[in-house]
Amino acid sequence: MNRIKQSFQRMPKTAAIIGAFSAGIVLTSILFLVFRSPSKADDNLLPRAARIERVEGNVGLAHTQALPNGGEPNWEEASKNTPLVTGDRVYARDGSRATVAFTRRNYARLDSGSALDILSLADRRTQLALRNGAAIFDVGELTNGELFEVATPNGAFDFTEPGLYQLGIGDNGNTWISVLSGLAQVVGRSGTGSINKGEMLTLVGQAASQILLSKLSPDYAGGLVNDYYGSRYPGVYDGRYSSYDRYLEDPNYYDSYRRSVSYDYVPDEIPGGSDLDDYGDWTEVDGYGHCWAPRVDAGWVPYRDGYWDVGSAYGPTWISQEPWGYAPYHYGRWAYLNNRQWVWVPQYVETQPVYAPALVAFVPLAQTQQIGWVPLAPNEAYIPRYYDDNFQAQYFASPREVAQVINVQHNYVNLNYPQAITVVPVQNFTRFVAPQEALAVNPQFLAQTRPVLDPYAIASLRNVAITGENERQKFKLARAFNEQVLNAPVVASVAPLAVPGRANFNEAMQVETVPASQKKNKLKMQENGQAVAAYAPDGQGGVAMSSANDAAAMQQRKQQVQELMNRSAQGDRAARHELKKMAREQALGPTNAPNAIPGQMQNKEFRALNPQPAMEATQNPRKLQKQIDRQQMNAIEPPRQQTLQPGQGAELTHEQRKAQKRAAVEQRNIVMPQPQATRQQLRAAQPANANAQLEQRRAQKQSLHQQRQMQEQQLQQQRVQEQVNQQRQLKQQRKQQRHMQEQQMQPPQSKQQMKQERRMQEQQVQQQMQRQMQQQQTQQQMKQQRKQQRQTQEQQMRQPQMQPQSAPPAAFNPPSDKQQRKAERRAMQEQQQVQPQPVAPPQPRQKSAAYPGQPRRVDAASPSQRQAEKAQRKAGKGNQ
Repeated sequence: MNRIKQSFQRMPKTAAIIGAFSAGIVLTSILFLVFRSPSKADDNLLPRAARIERVEGNVGLAHTQALPNGGEPNWEEASKNTPLVTGDRVYARDGSRATVAFTRRNYARLDSGSALDILSLADRRTQLALRNGAAIFDVGELTNGELFEVATPNGAFDFTEPGLYQLGIGDNGNTWISVLSGLAQVVGRSGTGSINKGEMLTLVGQAASQILLSKLSPDYAGGLVNDYYGSRYPGVYDGRYSSYDRYLEDPNYYDSYRRSVSYDYVPDEIPGGSDLDDYGDWTEVDGYGHCWAPRVDAGWVPYRDGYWDVGSAYGPTWISQEPWGYAPYHYGRWAYLNNRQWVWVPQYVETQPVYAPALVAFVPLAQTQQIGWVPLAPNEAYIPRYYDDNFQAQYFASPREVAQVINVQHNYVNLNYPQAITVVPVQNFTRFVAPQEALAVNPQFLAQTRPVLDPYAIASLRNVAITGENERQKFKLARAFNEQVLNAPVVASVAPLAVPGRANFNEAMQVETVPASQKKNKLKMQENGQAVAAYAPDGQGGVAMSSANDAAAMQQRKQQVQELMNRSAQGDRAARHELKKMAREQALGPTNAPNAIPGQMQNKEFRALNPQPAMEATQNPRKLQKQIDRQQMNAIEPPRQQTLQPGQGAELTHEQRKAQKRAAVEQRNIVMPQPQATRQQLRAAQPANANAQLEQRRAQKQSLHQQRQMQEQQLQQQRVQEQVNQQRQLKQQRKQQRHMQEQQMQPPQSKQQMKQERRMQEQQVQQQMQRQMQQQQTQQQMKQQRKQQRQTQEQQMRQPQMQPQSAPPAAFNPPSDKQQRKAERRAMQEQQQVQPQPVAPPQPRQKSAAYPGQPRRVDAASPSQRQAEKAQRKAGKGNQ
């Protein structure tokens, strides 16, 4: 540091200033790039999705990205148009198939018994995991530096060029790849190697102890390509690829990029664009450009034929039941032209398409416990997001943009058309929605609500997501198969990208990464001739290896066995001993021979639950001698590999098997008759083998005891599983009973009855409002009457009384006799009668004219006047 300081001090002042200024500019540029430039990693975190394009048979789907730590996924029946995001798992049972589209040109077809996991879906990166079965990967387009990788338990396979690849995992642990076109690379714990077009690579055993490379048979390759294109393009394919050479000449003949008109307007990253050609038309719309209009009936509305899936981490996902319903519901916007036609506007997907679970605004109708949704129109923003464990939205945008789009009241254009809103009861949100089941919208309630873009901001929808209940069929998997097969560790060349909200995603998916030091090693492959077999219709044809070297070795072995047999017939004991040794070695050879590649695979799901005990070799001398003779016969003339054609049975009848056995015995007696001395030696050796037989019986008893223990354990596990199943059945029965009770309480009604009920309810509401208005008017009138009465009484109290001036107060009358006092009282009464009386207020109720009594005189005097008169009378009596 001191040296640097001294060097700066020795520099001229001008040079030092220039150097400092340059360093400041460089530092400023670096900081600007670091803090201002967009991060590629952030772009990779944006939501992207694949599409289940076809389902044949029973196919299951499980979401794992939204699971908490240690949670078990819920498997459901998968359907067409289901989006697949990072963390989703797909499994096709035996006899089933599924096709997954990643982009418009990259596909994967899962064959019978196959399991595929989505590890990464990002910009220029697709990482998958195949844990069971076999699949065909059709990679039609790869950009420079793009990674398309499939991880397996034995290693990772990278497709470095566009092509067609078949990848499979056998029951014996072997993993193999057939490169029908293109170029692949295998990355394992032992190193890296390449597989060219027309080659097959096999990783033998679960530890990949051997790596075999062979040439594909043209018949096998042609049958595989023919079956794939027949299922991929059933209405167009003409069978031309049954010839493998013809496929290699033009592998892109059926490429959708050449044939689809929709891909002129839909980006490459969006799958499902070719379906738009068959179900709609493209038209030019002023202000929107090229738009797609579906061929539908009058009154059709988007987002009204399908169901909502609340299991995804990106929020409620719309899964359409319409055959074309993938791209228009997860990209672009919908516009209602001239109040008569809906068109899909893909203008927002031309630059950088970002997947959305559904492009709608949600309309909560709390007054009626209903929920509605309306399609977003062009120029209405949508911000990508995902949800944490508390169902709080985490947006891929700045807080300012979120505040402008999410936290502000917006007037959505399509809300101006009441027919564009789909309304269902909240409890039916996850059920299948049909066009005829949508409810009518009350304009009065609609004017009082506020549409939102965040569905889980609505408490009722958040409760639905927490419970996760729906009416879709569950997909049941055996627990042992799920733990041993579907959760087996896989090897990847690079670690998958981080998933938002899931820091331990790679650990949960059991993904192991090959260290960089091991990748640099080059794999040592063994040339193993040509792979020949007939193709089976299930996509997993049996494969066997053969080569010129193997044929030469077989011929040499046959000659050696013949020579030893001739010497043994002449009495040469050494030749006889060598012949038996060769037969024993062949009988006890390795079960996992290098040239054995998995043929027709069995279902691991049921084999994991019902393991078969291994068969022990017998030690009976006679049986052993028969086995040796049979093996010697096979060594002399080994059976030819029979190739089964598609649809041809491999089993023989009972009579055919008996005839084959008789022919084999006769041929064995003719070729190698057994000397009489050998039989006598065997009889003499029987007492000597008594101890060996006793040990054999003990071993057999011990083996049987172990088998019984295993069976008891299996029975105990089955009982426990039965109890669990019974509890689940009881739970399901209770649920069905509650559902039936709800249906009985709310019987199904016809459309006309529902309309009448709605009219009656509206009339009742109107009548109730009229009654309330009448009551208010009556109360107002009564209030006015009371007010008038109070005013009249106050006026009467304020009005002065007309008293005569000559009459002195009664309290000051002088004492007089009785006659005088009577005269005074009469005079006072007459004066009071002459005094004008105030007008009394009108009485609300008058008596009938037929009333027989005398009319009562209404005294208009106030209470104070009456009290004064009463006081005067008392004073007069006192004076008397």
